[in-house]
Amino acid sequence: MSLGCITHTYFDDNINTSTNISGISSNQAIGNFTDSFFGTITAATYFQLAPENAPGAVFDAAATIDSIILIVPYSGFTDGDTTDVNATQTYQAFYVTDTLGYYSTYFPYSSKPVDVSVPLSAPVTVNVHQLKDSVTVVNPRNKSGLRIPLKISNFMSKLNPALTAAYQSSTASTTFVSKFGGICVRPADTRKTSTAIPYFRLDGSTDFDQAGVMIYYHESSADSVVDSMSFSYQPTGCAHFNNVTKSYRGYPISNLIHSTQANDSIIALQNQPGGSIDIKVYGINSIPANVVINKAELQLSVLPVFNPLKYQGPERIYPTGVGNGIYPAGIIAGLEYIVEDQKPITSLTPYNILDGRLHVLPNGVSTYTIGLPREVIASIAAKNDTLHFKLNGTQDFYGAFHLVAGGGNYSDSTYRAKLIVVYSTLKHN
Repeated sequence: MSLGCITHTYFDDNINTSTNISGISSNQAIGNFTDSFFGTITAATYFQLAPENAPGAVFDAAATIDSIILIVPYSGFTDGDTTDVNATQTYQAFYVTDTLGYYSTYFPYSSKPVDVSVPLSAPVTVNVHQLKDSVTVVNPRNKSGLRIPLKISNFMSKLNPALTAAYQSSTASTTFVSKFGGICVRPADTRKTSTAIPYFRLDGSTDFDQAGVMIYYHESSADSVVDSMSFSYQPTGCAHFNNVTKSYRGYPISNLIHSTQANDSIIALQNQPGGSIDIKVYGINSIPANVVINKAELQLSVLPVFNPLKYQGPERIYPTGVGNGIYPAGIIAGLEYIVEDQKPITSLTPYNILDGRLHVLPNGVSTYTIGLPREVIASIAAKNDTLHFKLNGTQDFYGAFHLVAGGGNYSDSTYRAKLIVVYSTLKHN
């Protein structure tokens, strides 16, 4: 049987963009990008550095700095039109003048002041399409990403005080991190947008696959040997966050977010921050009593006319339950809760049923399916007629992806949001 849904689109920016969890990459959006449906995204990354080698060292007075390079590795993912071979982004690096807190929580709207009067670099333009081929190093692995030349005098004027403080401290690395504000990489001109926005990875294990600064120098004018000193983002002691701003005015997504319809026919979703889906399933009590639930699957079908092939849809969609005062027991109305099908949250096994991925159904329609059998069973047991969910994308690429789906009031029932329940009737002898 098919149960109806009431759907709306809302804006959700309640996501931590400073998450630091072992085994999960710190991917950062940097640049300006305009999506024809979802409007404009402007993103910058802020991160701290720590010395890798000789943390208590300072440069000898006779040392000559040859060059300083800021390295920000490419994550391998670009959002937007990845077929546009001419897509470019122009970046510039700045010094962060305020302290970043390692144990602080930062959100997409978080920001920190930077020294715009003494920029660390000139604007650097890169071809987004060619990022994966931009740099080749030894072994012979490809290492791609940003290689931004820093202005020697500007950078050293910020670095030297931190080095001196670290040299005089018994906890050199910690002192350096506290004295060197950090680096911000952002679009050089926020008025210019591109057809695609790349994501970069801060954390890694070597100089060329983690964000950092390489300083090349020689000890004296007669010395032909070039030495290097590196400063990198280190997850164990450096803070970071991704500032991600969305501008929807004048784009179709804005009409959906501000809709006053009782049940919208079109709904839209991106990773947070971005458009998210509010959905209520009604008619749970119409499921016959004393049956075995074989499958309960929320279906959101992609509307081809609003989803150009050049845009990539979400990798997965996840539900968060919203209490209605009756179900679940002990959860007040409006309070969010973890759905039964996601438990135990310490295991990945529930995701085999929860799913949330895109599938092509037998009717040929591309549909995101979310398995909720235990949630439906629990609702039946509580004699609760309505289930309420908030749907979001993953948290690996902030603000990315493009999904426009049929809502609960879409004209074609094939594409209409629905909960499909398959059950078996118990036979009595």
